[in-house]
Amino acid sequence: MKKLFFYLLPGIFMTTVLISCNRNDDEETGGNNSGGSATLTAEQYGFDGAHSGKFTSTKAGIAKTSAAGITILTISAIRDGGNESINMVLYGDVTAPKTYTLGSGSQNGIVIRKEYQNVADLTKSYSTDNNGTMMSGGGEVKITSVAGNKIEGTFYAVGFNSAKSEAYAEQGKFSGTIN
Repeated sequence: MKKLFFYLLPGIFMTTVLISCNRNDDEETGGNNSGGSATLTAEQYGFDGAHSGKFTSTKAGIAKTSAAGITILTISAIRDGGNESINMVLYGDVTAPKTYTLGSGSQNGIVIRKEYQNVADLTKSYSTDNNGTMMSGGGEVKITSVAGNKIEGTFYAVGFNSAKSEAYAEQGKFSGTIN
């Protein structure tokens, strides 16, 4: 059930982000798009033993949801000009700098997807909750700055798909406004 949650929640959230993100054609400047109120980068990322380069998303989203005494922070990003996505699910409210450990046994996780639109194909979804043949998925997210609804942080992650192939993101950074 927990693994299913990590595959479905980011997919549902990304669908919401994609539906709400649109360009207002009446605006003359390209910098005022609705939707993305955050940025996310990873200096290096890759899939299945191959290096894919730098991941950059200038229209990422950060959302906080609270229900039944549980608060979840979700950070989602689609690579600018690409199909890859990085989705974080972090349990607990963020009011001060904080470190989240990722991996099996943790409620927190990151899913790195090769194709964010193809959620049915589990070989394209790499979760820090999964294990590979000789390694376990994991990583860390650090919230380094909190000022009202604005947060900044760093992250790294190693995840595995249903075929036990690896994806990674290193030297990651994010910043933006919690919606």
